Amino acid sequence: MQEPKNNSSFFDPKTLIAVAAVALVYYGWQTYLSQKYPGYGKAKTDQVETLPTTVQIKGASTSQSEAAKKSADLNTEITIPSELKTFQFNNDKVSFALSSHGMGLKNFTINNYQDKDKNNIKLGVSDAGTLFEMRFAAIAGVVDFNVIEEGPGHFIGTAQLGDTTIRRELKYDAEKSAFENTVTFSGANDSVKQGFSLVMPELIHTSGSTSFLFPSYEHQDFFISHSGKNETVNFSGATENFSQEFPHTTLVSVSSQYFAAAILDKSEVIPDVKVTANIAGKSVMSELIYKPVQSKPVMTFTSVFYAGPKSIDLLNAVDPELSKIIDLGFFDFIARPLLYVMKAFHSWAGNWGFAIILLTLMVRLCVLPFNIMSFKSMKAMQKVQPLIKEIREKHKDDPMRLNQEMMAVMKQNGANPIGGCLPMILQIPVFFALYRVIGSSIELYGSPFIFWITDLSAYDHFYVLPVLMAVLMYFQQKLTPSTMDPTQAKIMAFLPIMFSLFMLQLPSGLCLYMVVSTLFGITQQWLIMREKKTA
Repeated sequence: MQEPKNNSSFFDPKTLIAVAAVALVYYGWQTYLSQKYPGYGKAKTDQVETLPTTVQIKGASTSQSEAAKKSADLNTEITIPSELKTFQFNNDKVSFALSSHGMGLKNFTINNYQDKDKNNIKLGVSDAGTLFEMRFAAIAGVVDFNVIEEGPGHFIGTAQLGDTTIRRELKYDAEKSAFENTVTFSGANDSVKQGFSLVMPELIHTSGSTSFLFPSYEHQDFFISHSGKNETVNFSGATENFSQEFPHTTLVSVSSQYFAAAILDKSEVIPDVKVTANIAGKSVMSELIYKPVQSKPVMTFTSVFYAGPKSIDLLNAVDPELSKIIDLGFFDFIARPLLYVMKAFHSWAGNWGFAIILLTLMVRLCVLPFNIMSFKSMKAMQKVQPLIKEIREKHKDDPMRLNQEMMAVMKQNGANPIGGCLPMILQIPVFFALYRVIGSSIELYGSPFIFWITDLSAYDHFYVLPVLMAVLMYFQQKLTPSTMDPTQAKIMAFLPIMFSLFMLQLPSGLCLYMVVSTLFGITQQWLIMREKKTA
């Protein structure tokens, strides 16, 4: 009798399980995105939630009358400076103009870094306010100060609010690219209990690519350290306005992938934070709010400001707490040591591209024993597949006997169904951590590698690395032992193409890491198989 042909069908149980697993992962990923990114997947709304606006104490008559009305309610008088003054500061690292209006920083520019259009990086750019300006709840607006310049980058401002004198001192440390901020209230009355705030505005930058097939790695986030935990709120991916509040905050930052403005609180009174986003207006605001429960004759609030590149060395030099704003993901405890190792390789190699290659090879060598275990397990499973097929046919009507026989055969041949997966799962945290390190390191910003790669933080403009990655993944699939049926194998054959498409807009440093890692995997696979043939 002729045996029936084993025609593979898309609706066989294995394929249906694979499709169900993909659907489950997709649903879980969408749920995660909707929680992490406010308004994800929703249509943009035409209704604009207005960000907190400044109240001009002098200037427009309506603003002045509102401030005067608020003052009258508090039985206080506001002493208004005679004119708005600005003080310029410039060195090789930064330049800015300090305004007497809130003692905020205008046109804060990082002089030693440029964007893709060759313009110097700017932080705190917004029409809603200036960087680190001070607002006072009692007057529902920005405090105007009489400012004197004690020295380069050292400013002292005073303002009178009834019987309360407000003194603010802002001192820039050029070596650390940081500010020491001290606010003192003398003769404090109940108006101080209404609170004051320090703000950080920013524009929402246009992403390099918004296509699903060609995703951009660029992102902008709020980072908030509050109540003993850290949270990241992405606003570059938001599709509608949002406003969130966080109590008992010690650190808040508004950052892009490589640059950030941050406030680290050092006061006895722990502030709260409110973050808001105006999507239509393409602007966001972080507001650190102090609300003392009781007033004292003299009250002092201190904090540290930082505005510059997200360099772990610079941030640690200012305060180790500030280094938290470098978000290395869930596997931060693995990623940070890898970052220091990459920096050590750079000090030896003198090129960040070669440092990435060395770091990738080191990690691959460390996980090599797991890869060998995985290969041996998959090879053993491939060997017993004909025997398992016979057992399935023989005992298809006796499930208990079928399982017993299958377990006995696999044990006899040293095969384990999960033996090929477990070593790979153990490696995932390491590779995710390495991915975040390379994708978030300011050290790679504008750093050339060789030939056509002139910036490791930018995508490969000639797409050499993504195409090479697809070719290498194809060869790796051909070398890897597989127990998949033909239908599943065809689905897997499309993975190199899809993976290559996702890499098109990724930083070339990340592409370099993945190419080197895949090339190492192919070499490792070839050597193991060669050893098996000669054994």
